[in-house]
Amino acid sequence: MSLYNSFRATITCPHCQDVAEREVQFRYGHVWQHEYVLGSTIIWGPAAVGDPGLPRVVVDGWMVECDACGGDGRIALFLRDNVIWGLGPVAWAPGLPSNGWLADGGGSG
Repeated sequence: MSLYNSFRATITCPHCQDVAEREVQFRYGHVWQHEYVLGSTIIWGPAAVGDPGLPRVVVDGWMVECDACGGDGRIALFLRDNVIWGLGPVAWAPGLPSNGWLADGGGSG
């Protein structure tokens, strides 16, 4: 992956169930090594990926290698009005393209 942004949160590894703070890398917003946490607002500027005008977006992310088992994998980040409000398995976002994003037409959250 070229330039990306990072999201840090306590995440359960989908492979071994170890719970730890982990990094999720993603490409959305101003892609320039910005670091985010839950509740952060996405930064926009040059080298931007995505659409800042969408009210709800699901972004494809990549969980960095688990220290316990070495596993990694895709994780979905959920945004509302450019604020990261949650994350979960990509199975919660059918049709989410790998290394991309998807406008979310509704649902709760």
